[in-house]
Amino acid sequence: MKSAFATLFLLAITLLPLEAQLTFTAYPYLAYSSETRAMAGAFSFVRYDFADPQTGTSPNRISLLGNTIFSQNHQFLLALIPRYEYGAFMIDSSIEFSLWPDTFYGIGNSTDHDISESFTSGNYATETSLRYRLGQNLIASVQMDLGWHELRKTVDAGMLETMELVGKEDARHSGIGASLRFDSSGGSYYPEKGMRFELKQIWYEDALGSDFTWQKHLYDWRIYIPMGKKNVLAFQSDLEQNKGEVPYYRYPELGRRLRAYDSRRFVDKLRISQRIEHRSFPFEEGLAKRLGFVLFAETGQVAPDFQEIALKDWHVSVGGGIRFSILPQERLNLRADLGFGKDSINLIINAREVF
Repeated sequence: MKSAFATLFLLAITLLPLEAQLTFTAYPYLAYSSETRAMAGAFSFVRYDFADPQTGTSPNRISLLGNTIFSQNHQFLLALIPRYEYGAFMIDSSIEFSLWPDTFYGIGNSTDHDISESFTSGNYATETSLRYRLGQNLIASVQMDLGWHELRKTVDAGMLETMELVGKEDARHSGIGASLRFDSSGGSYYPEKGMRFELKQIWYEDALGSDFTWQKHLYDWRIYIPMGKKNVLAFQSDLEQNKGEVPYYRYPELGRRLRAYDSRRFVDKLRISQRIEHRSFPFEEGLAKRLGFVLFAETGQVAPDFQEIALKDWHVSVGGGIRFSILPQERLNLRADLGFGKDSINLIINAREVF
């Protein structure tokens, strides 16, 4: 195994052009949230830009974004996002390892914050996409989604042990999918204008090595409206629907969209959400030009299927946040957001914008 990694490393070194330019940054951070209590982490980013010897431009690049978290609740997370761009082609992945004591509130859109139980799970998940640019703004891609999950600790005779849930045993999932995206936003870390609309379909099948068979449908629509040189108004509408034998740990989580709530507070086979955010970088000189601010409002709900969505069942999250640009020219930002919801306050610190 060591010799294989060494061979790959030497091959990568050999293939890097002499004209490559290196960008690297790393920041430690401290934070707190109701879901994790106190936590310490480190964010890092490295990128090679390959100069084109014919034109002198740099259209090709390799980058790696990493985030590591240790929390007071003994939670551990390592997330890596490698990306390779070459002309019209791009390969990117999200790789996640976690050992995560967490909270289970049950399934559905009306779970009670006071009725919950602790559990611990171990997870590995990776999603890899091969993208090809069909035109200036149109991108087609194929994806592979792989993962493994195990429950390591539960409450005796608790909800997780007594409820009929798919995926409570150690299991793996494996799926393949395709997507089509229209993107006039420029594809940057901090879009300032344009629109992005994506449709995605993923199939999980026994033939692919999955222990469960189901389908996932997604749409994601984002709009960015510039308001002068310093402000952007951003909108997002998205839907994720799962049909079939869906393991409970792969249910879409409303807390991934509504920042006021713990991730697993509301989960089910379907999630729909709408978000609006005002973003501002008001300063122009010195270190202050790296500092930005946001105000946001979000609403959404989960349901077992599309027919169960109800107008009266929307949850709401409002709040604000601070941004610090670790790469000022590209607005690759470290973010801290404080969200307020019904009987819930949550602080989230992470890298990149939420959408």
